[in-house]
Amino acid sequence: MIYSRRGTRMMVESTLFGTLIGVLVVLPWAAGGYLLLLDWVSGPNQSLTPGVYGLSGSAVDAMPFRIATQGLRWLVGPAATSWVVIGLFFPLAAGGIAAATRGTRWRVYPAVLLFVCNPFVVDRIRAGHVAMLLCLALLPWIFTASVHARKQNKLFAVRPALWLALAMAISPHAAWLGGTIVLMVWLLPRPTARGAVRALGTVVAAGAVYTYAAVVWLTGARTLNVTQADLAAYATWEGPGGLAVTVLSLRGYWRTGAPGWDVWSGVWFALPLLLVVLVLVCVGLALRVFDDPLRGAPLAALTAVGLLLGAGINGPLGTFYGWAFDTLPLFEAMREQQKWVALAVMGYAVGLGAAVEAIARRGRPADSEELPATTGASRLARPLALVAAGLPLLIAPTLLWGLGNSVRTSDYPESWYRAEEVMGPGQGGVLFLPWHAYQPFDFTDERTVATPGTAFFSRPVLASDAVQLPNLLTDSTSRRTDYLNRLVAIGGGGSGFPRLLAPLGIEYVVLADNISTPEYSWLRESAQLQRIDVGPGLELYRVIPQGTGRVVDATTMTFDEAVAAASADDLGSEAVLDPADGAVTQSAPAEPESTADRDAAGGLVQSSPTTWRLDPGPAGWVVVPEEWSANWRLDGVTGRPTLAGTVAIPAGAEAGTVEFVTWRWLRPALAASILALLALGAAGVIEHRRDTEVLLPSWGPMHFGSR
Repeated sequence: MIYSRRGTRMMVESTLFGTLIGVLVVLPWAAGGYLLLLDWVSGPNQSLTPGVYGLSGSAVDAMPFRIATQGLRWLVGPAATSWVVIGLFFPLAAGGIAAATRGTRWRVYPAVLLFVCNPFVVDRIRAGHVAMLLCLALLPWIFTASVHARKQNKLFAVRPALWLALAMAISPHAAWLGGTIVLMVWLLPRPTARGAVRALGTVVAAGAVYTYAAVVWLTGARTLNVTQADLAAYATWEGPGGLAVTVLSLRGYWRTGAPGWDVWSGVWFALPLLLVVLVLVCVGLALRVFDDPLRGAPLAALTAVGLLLGAGINGPLGTFYGWAFDTLPLFEAMREQQKWVALAVMGYAVGLGAAVEAIARRGRPADSEELPATTGASRLARPLALVAAGLPLLIAPTLLWGLGNSVRTSDYPESWYRAEEVMGPGQGGVLFLPWHAYQPFDFTDERTVATPGTAFFSRPVLASDAVQLPNLLTDSTSRRTDYLNRLVAIGGGGSGFPRLLAPLGIEYVVLADNISTPEYSWLRESAQLQRIDVGPGLELYRVIPQGTGRVVDATTMTFDEAVAAASADDLGSEAVLDPADGAVTQSAPAEPESTADRDAAGGLVQSSPTTWRLDPGPAGWVVVPEEWSANWRLDGVTGRPTLAGTVAIPAGAEAGTVEFVTWRWLRPALAASILALLALGAAGVIEHRRDTEVLLPSWGPMHFGSR
């Protein structure tokens, strides 16, 4: 097997070039502060999301990536991790597209520049879609490894499965994007039976990294409720030039037209320039199809598929997209349709590189580094090639130096740090207000970001997970947040608000200062909320009533009845159950003789994220401040959901352990997923050694293969 030394050199150079671009992007963020983006926030107490344990329906995907990111936070700190992970995209993407492009510098460098400097990348960084960025960076690795396996005519190749598994471990979208790449490499230029076996083996082997997802599904762990409303809410943005122009210019992120989003029209919206880019890309892809059909034909098809599916439900394939969403398993992952454009980004990059090389070389063989002799008729070829190669630089001002200095790191107000000092660590939760999943703050320069309370405070933080879009208020299945949605909507329900918070295990309420703060003036009306002064920028309240652990009784009430009882001070610490779930069957203990008895609670200590220790005490009920799931068990006994969405379980007088039994199965499944990824990595190294017959002389030939 003969490997290309030039290919290795090109990829090393490209990786260094990508590293330089990445440094120029993230350098302002490295100066200090925390990077807060729409879906990517950081703070001093950031930890593993509850979804890693199966406790949250909004974070059960990409668990290996979440764990790896937390490990990086432990190594370099949460502030640095926020921009380091973004910076990793650039060398990884540059090296990958260099491998997929293969050729002279005239072909490779323009491809690298476009792949890392384009509107899709700018929008995804601005949105904080870091996992999607890394998925994009891995797509050319999947493509190159798949083409290499086809050229070798292997029945099974490890490296395509390895790259696909790695991408899937980072982003669930990679299952569809990477799977489409594997499919197209098999189909084009013509399918073979051996290729079908290889493609199927690639998908199955890579799918082992999602062993934990199978357990999540089999155990009935809570996930998001994704419906057709999500398709409409996350439809591709049409833009001022219309849907076709927007998608062809590699834009269309659904939030682009939302208030507060930086709608930079940019030079790519200038139709003449866009037409020039499209002509170059089409010519370049045509040349690749003719010169190397095993690479060119799949790339051309992937570009078309990415654009057509990226147009979403309002595009030419809108009917098909809606059918696929309703029919194909797990296609809900692609509810945000513009993410398909990632496939086109790869095709654009390779196409532009091939076109630039053709202009510079004027028909000379692609394997020659020498340019033809200059003549009067062709004197402008090289300058024209340089101009064409530099077209992606028109996007650079919106990408480099912290997205054109439009996104700066943030320093949390001193009042936040004082509040953290007052509260300290503990199992009692913190309710974060204003009750929005996304909101602007003064310290983010009024940019809308994901509510950062969970990243900042060391205690468990309960914040809204409602997306609050015009046609989609929420896709959450959380009973707790639904309860709080209703409670906040009626201004806390009057003076009984603290008592209504008690079964949630809320010990403190924080109200951050922003445009929505005046709507929460009702917090000051309750005598059972103790105000603690921490300075401007944050209001801190201690919740006096308690309602978790061993409580005096259980009763059934509707939401309105509970609000009225709490306002009239007729509600104690009893477990309030929803009558829609049935009557209370366990006999109640004797009527409490005093207010102290009526408010009795406690005796429950959290021993791990998935277990609570119940101390001995009066028989009755125990309220566990966790999101309701039938998989929370007290020594094997299943409870009932409280009206507040937490867990209530009948309890005897003896000590016991409340356990989330799903974790028993999810933990080994997660370990199996990680081990599967490591096994593919080890097998990939062995396969590489067998191909090269040397001990990793360079990492380039692992992906370039033979000519």
